[in-house]
Amino acid sequence: MPKLLLINPSNEHKGLGNTRSTSWPPLNLPYIAALTPRHYDIEVIDENIEPFTYKDADIVGITAYTSSVTRGYEIARIYREKGIPTIMGGIHVSMLPDEALEYCDAVVIGEAEGVWAKVLMDFEAGDLQPRYQGDWIDLYDLPSPRRDILRTDFYKWGSIQTSRGCPLNCSFCSVTAFNGKRFRRRSLDDIIEELSQIPQKFVLLTDDNIIGHNEEDKAWAKAFFTRIRKEGIKKYFFAQSSMQFGEDQELIKLAARAGMKILFVGIESINPESLKSYNKSLNLKRLLKNQYFEHISNIRKGGIAVLGAFLLGNDDDTIPSFDRTLEFIRTSHIDIIQVTKPTPLPGTTFWEQLAGEGRILKTNFPQDWEDYRLTKMVYKPAKMSIKDVYEGFTYLKKRYFSWPETVRRTLSTLFTTRDIATTIMAYKFNQSYRKAFVESEHFKIYNRPGFEKRFKSH
Repeated sequence: MPKLLLINPSNEHKGLGNTRSTSWPPLNLPYIAALTPRHYDIEVIDENIEPFTYKDADIVGITAYTSSVTRGYEIARIYREKGIPTIMGGIHVSMLPDEALEYCDAVVIGEAEGVWAKVLMDFEAGDLQPRYQGDWIDLYDLPSPRRDILRTDFYKWGSIQTSRGCPLNCSFCSVTAFNGKRFRRRSLDDIIEELSQIPQKFVLLTDDNIIGHNEEDKAWAKAFFTRIRKEGIKKYFFAQSSMQFGEDQELIKLAARAGMKILFVGIESINPESLKSYNKSLNLKRLLKNQYFEHISNIRKGGIAVLGAFLLGNDDDTIPSFDRTLEFIRTSHIDIIQVTKPTPLPGTTFWEQLAGEGRILKTNFPQDWEDYRLTKMVYKPAKMSIKDVYEGFTYLKKRYFSWPETVRRTLSTLFTTRDIATTIMAYKFNQSYRKAFVESEHFKIYNRPGFEKRFKSH
């Protein structure tokens, strides 16, 4: 019985998804396991929850994001040097296959499910090819992922995927390049059956946008939430969506009744010029119509906490941008924030732009990929120094995570959502982000007496 070892390497810098209270399992490796013939013995190492230790295997599969690919290459080299066939896949490898082939025997470019059978067939024949090109598959053909190969006792959250693809093509996002512009859905019956088998009470819907991008997609989402209640599935959900979620009161009500507790919304910026550079036309239209506050309020009053995601530090941001963003967060009563730095990831138009202009500073690859984790500046913005950006982040987060702000925000979540479970979950998410902030190198470096004066507008 050949042994297949599947590995999910991790960047040493931990954040949401890596801590015990907010951890969730990867789905790509369980999908690969589900498509692997039963005569294989399969083992998984997820470095998000356990350190890598060498384990013998007949064949090794490694997936990686850009921020974790350096670690992935280190592990791949260990097995390759021992003569064990090693295959790598994932978004980063798909964008830079030639780089990856310096460290492994074969790469899978694109979605692996459609070519995995061929990979194993060639492996068993001793004829493994260096490249395999995966197509965008029909998701109705997807089997249920094999969660039995995971250490489910560790993960506080379960995870499930209902769709792939995105037609919006935001400049900083590689989803469109990897999963295609066409929005593909799985069978609703299959999703409900799989959902009922997930052991965890808390479930992450991993879709980039659970409501899709048109009225047909939104109708599907409503049917999905309705079906959850009809089947008596009692879970708490964390999902991602566009700002459009807040426009539909019926959708909000159905989602909340189905157990939606936290909604991740990519707000990105309150600066129109920044939204233009990000190609966020959907958000720009609503910002110019002054609809941000209304949509956020609608979601929160429906009983769902809003996790607002922001990108700060691009060419159109200035020192006042940090305090203005903080004021917007306060006045809109966003329950949780994720504030990151614009990061040019391979495969994105943002990468192509900055690389073409010769503006990327961190280019000692593959070592420097570790810094492409959304918390470091890897290029110099036009209107600020990199130090300005780091100090601005320290200012915003220090004030946001202060004890008075935490008390005020938590009470606001409770009184507006009128839901204790939602409030507790929002508090824990904020604490997870706070922990990552106070333990970061930037907090230790830039949290100096008096630095905040430059950023206060009043």
